[in-house]
Amino acid sequence: MTEEPVKILVVDDLPEKLLVYETILGGLGPTLVTARSGEEALRAVLRDDFAVILLDVQMPGGMSGLEAAALIRGRRRSAHTPIIFLTAFGADEVRAAEGYAQGAVDYISTPVVPEILRAKVRVFVDLYRMTQQVKRQAEERVALAEERAKRAAAEEATRRSAFLAEVSRALADSLDPDTTARTLARQAVPFLADLAGVTLAGPPGTPWRTELAWAGPDGTAAGRRVTAADAPRDALRDAVDRALARGTVEPLSDVDVAAPDGGPRVRSALVLPLAARGRTLGALTLAFGPARAHGPGDLALAEELASRAGIALDNARLYKEVQTADRQKNDFLSMLAHELRNPLAPIRNASEVLRMAGGDEPRVVWAREIISRQLGHLVRLVDDLLDVSRITQGKIRLRPERVDLAAVAAEAVEASRPLIDARRHRLDVDLPGEPVEVVGDPTRLAQVLANLLNNAAKYTDEGGHVRLAVAAEGGAAVARVRDTGIGISAEELPRVFDLFAQLDTALDRSQGGLGIGLTLVRRLVELHGGRVEVASEGPGRGSEFTVRVPLAEPAAARA
Repeated sequence: MTEEPVKILVVDDLPEKLLVYETILGGLGPTLVTARSGEEALRAVLRDDFAVILLDVQMPGGMSGLEAAALIRGRRRSAHTPIIFLTAFGADEVRAAEGYAQGAVDYISTPVVPEILRAKVRVFVDLYRMTQQVKRQAEERVALAEERAKRAAAEEATRRSAFLAEVSRALADSLDPDTTARTLARQAVPFLADLAGVTLAGPPGTPWRTELAWAGPDGTAAGRRVTAADAPRDALRDAVDRALARGTVEPLSDVDVAAPDGGPRVRSALVLPLAARGRTLGALTLAFGPARAHGPGDLALAEELASRAGIALDNARLYKEVQTADRQKNDFLSMLAHELRNPLAPIRNASEVLRMAGGDEPRVVWAREIISRQLGHLVRLVDDLLDVSRITQGKIRLRPERVDLAAVAAEAVEASRPLIDARRHRLDVDLPGEPVEVVGDPTRLAQVLANLLNNAAKYTDEGGHVRLAVAAEGGAAVARVRDTGIGISAEELPRVFDLFAQLDTALDRSQGGLGIGLTLVRRLVELHGGRVEVASEGPGRGSEFTVRVPLAEPAAARA
């Protein structure tokens, strides 16, 4: 801190006296500031601080020295500045009393004795310097204390941020509610509490369960699970029940609760609800022993932790619900496909008997063709359902072999030709002159391309154009199916491969199906290590599906 210069103010209306004072006091070191009236003196006092003020009592034509002294004393900053009155009339008792009443510390008669003036001024200058030094030291100590407090606050904020980040990472590692609760309890000790508990709220009428954790003797977290039947009825359990029922923060003080299995004895606690989307999913208990208590900063950190934990528990709960729903859906699809398949064989046998029995009556021929055609359609639907169920449950097994994708495409065209011809489409097939070999299940790859060709035929108005092209591009075997059909909007493109998804633009001209064909295509291609993409310029402008599967190693490389 830079030391400010010491200043002395001399106030006298006579220039020659001011010159004398400058001569006498010039060797003391302080800066001498002069004023020729009380008004100038007041302006100087407003501008600077002074070690001492030498003030002439008698200044004709304006403000007197006594009046100026009173105004100087009335200003807070200069209220304690020493004032020495200079007078040519002697310090009689009446005038001295009046001067001391206005804040004077001394009188000096003029003409002054230089040694006396210098001695008295030096005393106040030295006193001012000592006062300033003490003030500077005090300010330095305050600044140092503030800096230490800021540094400590920043370090604490960093520690808290790191703690929250670490807990968030740990909570994100699992989507199981019980594991999430156990992780949260063990992460909270000993950083945030001596004992932590995470209580999960079950369905109405079911007992809750709590994951407890506390710091062991070696500093690592120990813990156990406690159910409602194991926990005694005490103040801590009552607070947990209130937090679960009301969704409110429940502080506890002056309690004495014994933790199980040698855990710390609880003297105070904080119970916070774990909530997400307006629903209380559980409660977080932070308990403290006799040597520890929580403050406002701990409460804010605990609330932030509870908020993040509530979201993590909600994610785990939703994931579990989705898993359950997905498993139920797969079980239903599998059961439905098997149940539907049972009557198919008798129906097919009956249809074949009718065909073999002959009969050229038009109505019989018409009925026989309808039964045969719809039976084939139903068989395809049931097969697709079974395939989706097997793939979802991981039960489908590929029989990979080295196969030419062009030959697979020819088989797919043969399978799809009846539907394409029935709708009077023009089919262009572009196959390469060289083999495009992949390692895959030829039956499943043919099923992929046949599904795409059938999809193009169904959703293209009669007399349309369908094109199939196979080529080798950048280390991959590529098959493209392009049509001039109804097209796909930008909003519907991301969901065309979803299970049971059908395009809204096709509802008025649906060709049947459950919306699982493209799902099968994507999953079968992925099982072959490839990917399938779709592109469309919009409704009414057709669409293009592109299948990419890794090329097989060249024969020379295998050798």
